[in-house]
Amino acid sequence: MLSFIVPVKSKRVSRDWPSFCKLFEGTLKSICKQTDEDFKVIVVCHEMPEINFTHKNIHFVQVEFEPPIREENESNNSINKRREIDKGKKLKIGTAYALENFNTDYVMTVDSDDFISNRIAAHVNQSAGDVPGWYVKHGYIHMDGKKFLISTRKFSYLCGSSVIVKPNYLKYFFEVDPILYFDHRLTVLNNEISLSILPFYAGIYSIANGENHLMTVSNVKKSNNHKGWLGMSGIKRIIHRISTYRFKFITKKIRNEFSFNI
Repeated sequence: MLSFIVPVKSKRVSRDWPSFCKLFEGTLKSICKQTDEDFKVIVVCHEMPEINFTHKNIHFVQVEFEPPIREENESNNSINKRREIDKGKKLKIGTAYALENFNTDYVMTVDSDDFISNRIAAHVNQSAGDVPGWYVKHGYIHMDGKKFLISTRKFSYLCGSSVIVKPNYLKYFFEVDPILYFDHRLTVLNNEISLSILPFYAGIYSIANGENHLMTVSNVKKSNNHKGWLGMSGIKRIIHRISTYRFKFITKKIRNEFSFNI
């Protein structure tokens, strides 16, 4: 059985709690559209999100530790680090809950504003536990308000909704990088455990939606507003991006598979 672990930010740190709850509800609908019903969803939160959607496989776990509220004069690096730690603690708690209560075979980390394929649980459950885990290499990026997606073969490097492992292997993702407390970019654990590639497009990374603490609108603009586009380095950068990313129409098939109704 596969358990999806969804860490949810506190209402006290959200920029717009009603908007966040709407995004989160879309994520839950996407997760629960799985073609194989042998799955659980573990939501780890401070306050209960204000949503209307319910499903028999969803379980909420509330935590009591303090959320990462920004302190006076705190740097962006410091607060982002504390937010990553908050997220990591919730992933650990959710995984422990899934293991203790459901004896789950695998866990998948899902960010609270992303969308995932409805084929994931079926693929994982058919493995018979013979695989250490998978990573999502192929996926899509959606910028809030846009009518298209961007396909990428670097999904696991960009998005946290990309790790599927046996519960005891999740520990290898923590505290291995000075920037990311939970390093979802890993594909080889402990220098010896290789993850397999999930063999289909499996996630939609939602960015610039007002609730991302890393991929905000301003950060997205900065990452794309390079000087010297006409120089050799600029040309190389364009070639690299064309080879890595592609524009994709939002088809009916994608809407159905990901429950993507934006």
